[in-house]
Amino acid sequence: MKRFFNVVLFIGIILGLSACSQASQDLVFSIDGQENVVTKQTFQEIEKQVNVDEEKDYDLSLEYLFYKYGVKAVDEINIVQGDTTTTFPWSEVADAAYWRNVREVEINGKEYLADKILISCSELEMPVAYSVTDIAPISAAALGIPFGNEPLPDLPYSSAGHVVWFFLDGFGYEGFQYAKQAGLIPNLSTIGQFYPSYTVYPSKTSVVTAALLSGLDSQQNGVWASGIRNLTVPSIIETLVDAGKKVTVIEGSSTPFNYPDAEIILSGDRNGDGSTDDNVAANAQEFIAMGIPDLLMIHFHGVDDVGHTYGPYTPEWRAKVAEVDAMVAELIMKLPENTLIFIFPDHGMHAINEDSELGNHGNLLLEDMATYIILFQK
Repeated sequence: MKRFFNVVLFIGIILGLSACSQASQDLVFSIDGQENVVTKQTFQEIEKQVNVDEEKDYDLSLEYLFYKYGVKAVDEINIVQGDTTTTFPWSEVADAAYWRNVREVEINGKEYLADKILISCSELEMPVAYSVTDIAPISAAALGIPFGNEPLPDLPYSSAGHVVWFFLDGFGYEGFQYAKQAGLIPNLSTIGQFYPSYTVYPSKTSVVTAALLSGLDSQQNGVWASGIRNLTVPSIIETLVDAGKKVTVIEGSSTPFNYPDAEIILSGDRNGDGSTDDNVAANAQEFIAMGIPDLLMIHFHGVDDVGHTYGPYTPEWRAKVAEVDAMVAELIMKLPENTLIFIFPDHGMHAINEDSELGNHGNLLLEDMATYIILFQK
């Protein structure tokens, strides 16, 4: 009997040690005080999603973990190792924070074996209920075509003869509010209903465009990184074209994403002034005069381009914002009645200080992730 109890005790100890060993391999991940346990399986799932393109091998940013658990913007993080806690303002390390394994993280080139990661989030002051993924389902419904499996978001709309998307690259929520207070956007700040929203992560144009066209988050549509240009799920373009509708996309010098089945107009910089926006506007005017298609997307790149080169809120940026405001207003005046109009950015931008550029985006920073949808019917 004594031998039996010794065996049972031994097995219990082994099982306990195994459970402790497994627990020690997991990461405790806290978002504003709410704890989650991250396992090896979670790490492998995210790693597989991010590296969906087998020809590329992406460094796994720590932000992918944060976004997986619903984080939209980060203020700071704390790495806990035993009794030691190291604090990092996220704006200072976002581009240099990588997830190497479940508990193994690298920040600014230094490796940490984390017991816990504590996150403090940033949020807009007003409630946010919408996303760039809401635009396509509403647009399709307005044209009488079902698209997507999710219930339609609670935004006011009605049936329309045409839908027009004004895609304002890089002109996010923070930039919009700055420009509004500075009097740079007298038109954009006074038309339609303004709805704060969040974009998807990573907040890069190709990734956001995939979410826009699919009506699905980057975790669902397979486009989790720049460089992936094709959807593996249905898009609003093919859905409308299959239903007999016409879709036209007016772009700058190139397309950030593939638009199969759409008519694509590349505007370029025909007058050599360093911007494609004036040519995009000119091409849009021609299409409006001839009769617009069922869905027309007009993509202005200038605010993003200038923001990268000179930084957000600079005199050059301010001038470009005012110019785009005037261009959009002029085009709206020429649109036919019964047109449902969306105005939205793909992302915002934060200031950096590098030799090659003074503005960037793509991180879980409020400046990058906070966006908006302006919606109205003419």
